[in-house]
Amino acid sequence: MVMDSIVLVALFAAPGEVAGSALDIEVRQPIDKQKAEEIIEWVEATADTVKLVYGRFPNKKARIVVIPSTRNSWGGNAAVSFGQVTRSGGEKVELYVNPDRPIEEFYADWTATHEFSHLMLPLLRQRYRWISEGFASYYQNVLMSRSGRYEPEMAWQRLSEGFARGRESRPELTLNEASSNGIREARMKVYWSGAAIALLADVELRQRSGGKESLDTVLDQLQSCCLPSKTLWTGPDLFRKLDSFLESPVFMPLYRQHANSKGFPDVIPVLNALGVVKTRSRVRFENDKPLAQLRSEIAGRR
Repeated sequence: MVMDSIVLVALFAAPGEVAGSALDIEVRQPIDKQKAEEIIEWVEATADTVKLVYGRFPNKKARIVVIPSTRNSWGGNAAVSFGQVTRSGGEKVELYVNPDRPIEEFYADWTATHEFSHLMLPLLRQRYRWISEGFASYYQNVLMSRSGRYEPEMAWQRLSEGFARGRESRPELTLNEASSNGIREARMKVYWSGAAIALLADVELRQRSGGKESLDTVLDQLQSCCLPSKTLWTGPDLFRKLDSFLESPVFMPLYRQHANSKGFPDVIPVLNALGVVKTRSRVRFENDKPLAQLRSEIAGRR
């Protein structure tokens, strides 16, 4: 039977949960039926990976559209060359894939994890894009490690390399300027400065609470109260809301320190305290560092 698309509605529910998330997954032609079924299983597995943040998918009902594409300008010959989230008329995730690549390469690709992670935040104004892209960049690596698709060393290697690229990108711009201006050369600053803020917040929350609080738990409360949201948020609006879940603020102090300051958030002392030590070509772990246990709590396999 020839089909224009394959649509699957799947219920995601962890053991003991009553309700999960209904995902409408559409795989467009020309992708044959067998490959479409493999891709649907990959989408399901990746959505399940995002549940490793706070036990459920961020949206109880979302649409995922998989579109065949071999546009080299996006992702070369990668299995997943591009992804984006649109919010008009409901949240939709579009994933552009190369159906000729083996399915194993789809599971090793971070793009879908990044795009699904966007659903943990509301839509932000352009000026604050560094927050949305940065948090998604942070979680794409953390979740690939938690799910076992990356070894922990690879996750921290990629984070460390991303921070280095962000540090070198347009140091004369503030974070808000880099996002506002849409300057192509500042792309790495936009993506990795927000990831640095996510790491700084996550470590501070875990350290001061003995593990009872984390970026995971704060985003859990944000989802419970406010998502999905039809409102266009500012960065301060979001960070004030996140701080409202805490006894003492973390996010607005970080915003005031970094959002309108030139340069890049200094994450090197935190990485060193976590026992993530960068050598010339890779990172290595040092387990005698004061926050080494937090490293495993953040990105250890679940």
